[in-house]
Formats: sequence, structure tokens, C-alpha cells
Amino acid sequence: MPALQLYDKLLQFSLFQGMSRGDLTQIVAHTKFGFSKYTTGKRIIKEGNACNHLYLLINGRLQITSISDDHSYSIIEYAEAPFIIQPERIFGLSQRFTSDFTASTDVNFITIDKNEVRKLCENFNVFQINCLNIFATQSQKMQQRVWRRYPQDLKQQIVRFITDRCQYPAGHKTVFIKMEQLANEINDKRINVSNELNKMKDLGLISISRGKIVIPMLEKLI
Repeated sequence: MPALQLYDKLLQFSLFQGMSRGDLTQIVAHTKFGFSKYTTGKRIIKEGNACNHLYLLINGRLQITSISDDHSYSIIEYAEAPFIIQPERIFGLSQRFTSDFTASTDVNFITIDKNEVRKLCENFNVFQINCLNIFATQSQKMQQRVWRRYPQDLKQQIVRFITDRCQYPAGHKTVFIKMEQLANEINDKRINVSNELNKMKDLGLISISRGKIVIPMLEKLI
């Protein structure tokens, strides 16, 4: 990729925002970047894979599939470029991806090896601060989540259950879960959960079929 084009691509991502032109020119000249392309339907990352690179999606759309620990339910959502795949997983206690990532369209990535990320943090203060902001924001969101007021009605309990398991609380989501499993997860009766989901369906907020809930726009439920 030509240097000028790479320069423009990097500026799409928060990791490089606020850096001087001189710093970016130096990064483009001396950092070992990888470039990869995946065709529609190709799985890019499998849950549990080691996070040895930063994956910067520069064009296209990703499908993200997250599965519960006991594999009893899963959620599919989507991400559009520009997007970084779980940057918080490159360091820390668990350096593995927690979801499957598949190309929903043809996609292109810039990849940065973990050793190159360390060098960028050591040599460029703005890049280091941007990394820390990403990691700190993720940590703060997780800490705040447990202190939120518990939903007082069944609809909001269902919505909270779904949003807490999504990487982003907006956009199209598909939840694969049996009605009885969902009822157990939120500690309510199956018939009550079924009735509430049908109310949402009648309002055009979701569509439901056996073991599947489709949410066109999650933000309309919240």
C-alpha cells in the first residue's frame, strides 16, 4: 500500500488520532504492517485464538458471533469499517479473542504484530495514551455495568440480558436462544417471557421464530 494511502487509513482509527504528521510519517516508514484480504463468508478469527496482532478493518463488514460458555445460546452482530477487533485482548490476563469474526462482505485489514505495538507504545507517547484510553474505557464500562439499577419490568430484563452480551448496544442483532433458556437466565416463567416477546413483535421491534430472536435495531428496544 502506498505510504500516503496508508497514512490516511491509519488516521481513521483512534489509536493514531492526535499524532503529528511527523510521527505518522515515521510510523509509516519504520513499522512493519501486514495487509490481508478475506472474501465473503471467510472466518478470520475463531473464539479462543491467541491475540498476537491488532486487526484494523479498513473496509467491509464483519459478522461477530459470541457464544455462551456452555454453548446454550449465541448472539450475532455486525461491525463496519473502520473497526479494531478487540484491541483490549492484545495485553492483560487473557490474551485470546472471545468471539468468532467472519467476513460478511469482502474485507481488508491492516495488521500490527504485538511486538510492533509495544515499540509504538515505547516510542510514541500519543499512541501509548490512545491505547491506555481504549483499555481504561473498556474496564470502566465493565465496572459500571454491575452497579446499574436492576430492570424493574420483564421487557427491560430481556433487553438488559441481550445488551450486556453484545459488543455494541446498537444495530442488527440475532439471538439464538430457546425460550426456556431465556426464562431461566432472567429467572422468570417461560410463558411470561413468551408473552413479552410477542408484545415486542406486535410493536415491530423484533421478529421471533423457534429458538431465534431477530432485532433489526437494538437501540429501539433500549
